[in-house]
Amino acid sequence: AGATGATFPSAGDLGINGPFPAMTVTKTVPSGTYTIYRPAELAPGGAKNPIVGWMSGGGSTPSQYTLLPHLASHGFVVVASNTSPAVGDEEKLGKEILAGIEWVLAENGKSDSPYHDKLDATKIASMGYSMGALATTVIAGDPRLTTTVHISGGNMMTDRVKRLRAPAAFLCGASGTDIAGANCATDFDAATTPVFYGVFNGGDHLAVRTPPYADRIRLVVTAWLRWQLMRDASLTPMFVGDQCTVCKDSNWTVKQKNLM
Repeated sequence: AGATGATFPSAGDLGINGPFPAMTVTKTVPSGTYTIYRPAELAPGGAKNPIVGWMSGGGSTPSQYTLLPHLASHGFVVVASNTSPAVGDEEKLGKEILAGIEWVLAENGKSDSPYHDKLDATKIASMGYSMGALATTVIAGDPRLTTTVHISGGNMMTDRVKRLRAPAAFLCGASGTDIAGANCATDFDAATTPVFYGVFNGGDHLAVRTPPYADRIRLVVTAWLRWQLMRDASLTPMFVGDQCTVCKDSNWTVKQKNLM
């Protein structure tokens, strides 16, 4: 909801592009170069757009993820670092995610910016895949984050999971199929915050970029972010309880803790 109380319209089919034409902007700022995926029209009807920070997986860049423009079409402003991550850089990468979020928050406060007073500075997510998911875990204690999303990025150091302070979604392949699968399961066990843990059955470590798994992940991520950042209560049954919609989907194996 924006300051006027305006809200985004109820969700339709979250697996397809949303109602807002998306555009892509490349921006170089002191902290680096970012690709911004955003609706062409910001704050439609006064409903301020939530913010999503993104970090890609090792050796890849934002243009390889159809998830990002998809989220823009559903009303999110995604600030994606153009860094192609290297293994072991998650502390640095986490700082880059936060730097991108801080840049767009500053733009939200500038009277000459296209983002001026169009963004919801109280609804922010950090999200990433593989190395980007690890980077998101590193910064998960930042009090500005409303939620975090971790795709195929289980930690080998479970103490990092203790940094989580907000509701989180872990989306991974199974152990033995996704190289991050076993560590995703360990992360879920170690987490103390509300967590939705969905295993995309049959998908390997590249599933977020490979149909049909990419389509399934895109739908669940969009629903989670609508629920957490747009406060779309109609999506609560997708994630909560033994009979949650995703729980009953044979394409997923689900665990939950502390979700309400």
